[in-house]
Amino acid sequence: MQEHSYSQVAQEYYRQRHTTPGWQSLVQVLFSGILASADDEDGRRFLTLMGNNLARQHPLPGSATLGELEDNINQLLRHFDWGVVKLEATQQQLALVHIAWPVSPQGQDDELWSIALISLFEGLYAEWLLSQGGQPYVPLRWQEITPEGAFVFRYQNGL
Repeated sequence: MQEHSYSQVAQEYYRQRHTTPGWQSLVQVLFSGILASADDEDGRRFLTLMGNNLARQHPLPGSATLGELEDNINQLLRHFDWGVVKLEATQQQLALVHIAWPVSPQGQDDELWSIALISLFEGLYAEWLLSQGGQPYVPLRWQEITPEGAFVFRYQNGL
């Protein structure tokens, strides 16, 4: 992945952001309940499945180029007020860098919140890429959180 500074993108996003009071608290309670009532792997799989379902309910329009794909994803992310994605392609992989994701309410359960969002985004992005002609045998997986706090997902055969 190329060296980038995502903090400026995040700052601009958060500056323009308008949140609806209460929704994050409700989602945080749901995330906590799901991850507490199932073992770790089952809870993550359930949230990934919910991301798949959400992507099917909000399909991406067809994208002819990588730039168009990035624009189409960001348009849907704006609809949910869920941040910004940057796509970075090499010949071996496609990296999806999710910047300015929703923060947990009042800093509660930050680690659990991150795990839940990562699982949800894995399902969302995997389903959207599949709908754009991706192959079901090519996995999309979360890779890391950058020092600036962006989630990095990789779409790569043989992961």
